Amino acid sequence: MKEPIESILRTVGHRPWPIPKHSWFWYQEWNETIFLHYQVDGNRLRELVPRHLELDQFDGEHWVSVVAFTMDQVHPKFTFPIQFLSTFHEVNLRTYVTRDDKPGVYFLSIEAEKILPTFLARMSSGLPYKHSPIIRTNNSYIVRGKRCEIGIEFLKKDKISSPTPKELWLTERYSLYRGKNPDETAMDVHHKPWELFQLEFTKLNIRYAAYDGLVNFGNPNVCHYSPGVQVLAWL
Repeated sequence: MKEPIESILRTVGHRPWPIPKHSWFWYQEWNETIFLHYQVDGNRLRELVPRHLELDQFDGEHWVSVVAFTMDQVHPKFTFPIQFLSTFHEVNLRTYVTRDDKPGVYFLSIEAEKILPTFLARMSSGLPYKHSPIIRTNNSYIVRGKRCEIGIEFLKKDKISSPTPKELWLTERYSLYRGKNPDETAMDVHHKPWELFQLEFTKLNIRYAAYDGLVNFGNPNVCHYSPGVQVLAWL
């Protein structure tokens, strides 16, 4: 059941900094989410991230993640969602950065299912969206795009009652960086904490041609499933 916006805004104890003082602009849901996390070589990663963004680390480790989910109910404040624009499947390849002591994520690639929402998302956010055919069922994800090919089949397992510090570091991120401008500020987002479950793969084939030398996509170090979160985003 959806939480009222007021309840989401009041739930802030898990955040590393306060939510912005001005009003949020976007509402969206990141539903049926799969996280695959990979430890990578920091020197190789440094070549792929703009220099004004510092690589974030957990115990000296650098990470990238494949995150697959269904974007749902996307709409600006005071409007309503339109089905053919507001709901689409998405897969992103992201890494972890910080700027001015504010940790967040930087996207290496974002694939989205529908052409028009992909175009609008790229124009409105400045993030590297590209259209790719995506097929999703309850326990599978298939992407056949120009930048990546993905075939995943999975089983949801037990709920993780107490996520480890590393699991929280990998999932609880509340700012996005575009990386295009050395003077940029973070794009802030807010949601309640992720509800995480263990995950077992029965099929896992992932290939990003541009990043094959960086990541062993067939062997994630950490993985999770979540039913999703309701997200508020600021411009």
